[in-house]
Formats: sequence, structure tokens, C-alpha cells
Amino acid sequence: MIVITGANGVFGRHVTEQLLKLVPAKDIVVSVRDTAKAEPLTQRGVAVRHGDFEQPETLPAAFAGADVVFVNATNYGTPPQQRGRQQAAAIHAAVAAGATRVVLTSWIEADTCTLPAAADYAQTERLLAQANLEGIALRLTYGLADAAARDVRWALSSGEVVAPAATARVTTAATTDLAEAAARVLLEPSPTHIYELTAPDAISWQDIATLASEIGNKEIPYRAVDSDEYRTVVAPNGWPDSAVSQLIDLYTAFRAGWANTAYKDLERVLGRTPTPSLDAVRDALAR
Repeated sequence: MIVITGANGVFGRHVTEQLLKLVPAKDIVVSVRDTAKAEPLTQRGVAVRHGDFEQPETLPAAFAGADVVFVNATNYGTPPQQRGRQQAAAIHAAVAAGATRVVLTSWIEADTCTLPAAADYAQTERLLAQANLEGIALRLTYGLADAAARDVRWALSSGEVVAPAATARVTTAATTDLAEAAARVLLEPSPTHIYELTAPDAISWQDIATLASEIGNKEIPYRAVDSDEYRTVVAPNGWPDSAVSQLIDLYTAFRAGWANTAYKDLERVLGRTPTPSLDAVRDALAR
């Protein structure tokens, strides 16, 4: 039996849908905070249980009988200290439930990532490695295609791509590819404990400007700015200072080389070439 946590969230829903293509619904349990929202899954034969990472006492019943637990840590808006505590509770509960495998979503290059908002992932990976089961970390680029899509949308409105990215590049895997890979890893013993799941290529912000030009049917240039100027550009969009600071941290990490490398792990898991980065951005724009 496979337990999927966070199945009401975007990525958890995608993983559940991919898993339903591979195994019978009776082999899947979803653990969610709000069981009513998961009613469509109940109607398809998936068992829905209440489980809340902020209420660890709910997890033993949610994970009971599990062979494999998918610990979904894609709640990126949660402060790192809180998210780390949540994932630790889930890992401990999976061990107590007798699960033989835990698959954890982490973030790309977690051991070298300097983003303050991602500070918990490496520690959670270490905790998983020490657990008495097979622990697998899926280091995702989930969310990066959406970040690039946001730059395209702003450019279509303003007439230029403005970012403190300098000449950095980023690999932006498609959400559907990442979810399919997660589903496949859940089903089979793994040859490795860490997967770096990226698109097959890395794109620059000049490439993002080219995409914006194509979509807008007009020339849209890329203007590289420093962090201070970017703050003044973004402020009129109504973003709070804390959110703008997190964006600046993201670009700082990109400039330092984080998420710039295209790895082969996603291709190996899928058994095919993954969606190219610009097509992943197009997909994000369509949502």
C-alpha cells in the first residue's frame, strides 16, 4: 500500500493521478488535512484518511498499513523551521507504521543550496538517511517553471523582462514529468537514494525574453538589473517586502550557479527525454 501525503495540494494531486495510471486505486491511500476536498478520489476508489503534519498524533492512523509513504514537502510558503518539523514528524510516523520505504520531496541540489527559504531540506534528507527504512530524496525543480512563467507574464505587461539574473541559467522541469517520476520511484526499489530531477536543458533569461517575444508577437528585451533596482521594479506589483526579498534570494542563488545544471536522473526514471525547459514554462503559462 502506498500513502500519498498532501494529495489536496497541486503536486500531490499530480502524483496521485500519475500513480492511478500505474496501480489499482485500492493500492493507494491519500493523507490530507481536509478529507472533504478529496471526495473525488474517494469516488474513484482511493482511500482517504485524515493526516495533518501539524498534528502528529493524526499520522499513525493515516499511515497504518503503509508499505511506502510519499512525504510531500512542496509547501514552499511554509517557514523552513516549521516545514522541517513537519517532515520530521512524517518520517518518524512512517517508521513507526512499519513502512519499508519513504520517498521525500526535496529541492534541487539541496546540500549546496544557499536559499534561506530552503534551509530545512538538507537536514530533512539527513534525517531520512538515518531512518530504519529505504529513504529516497527526490530533489525537484518544481516551481521554477512557474517562476519563469511569472517573469514572462510581467514582461508581456511591461514590455521587457527585468530580472537580477545576470547571465544565469535555470533548468525548469515540467510538473507532469516530475509527478510521473515520483510515481515510478514509489513503485520500485531504488538504485540510488538521491535523484536530481531537472529538465534536459538549462535556459537563460534571454531565452525567457525570446519566449515572451514569441507569445506577445513583439520584441521584448531582457534587461538585467541589480537587486536594488529589481526591488523598485517589483514593488508596484503589490508584493510585500518579505516576498520580494525571497525573489531576490532566488535570483542570487541562480547567479551563484544553483539550479543551473541539467542532470540525467529524470530521463532515466521516465525512460524518455523529459520536456525541455522552455516547453515547461509554456505549460506553466497555460495553467
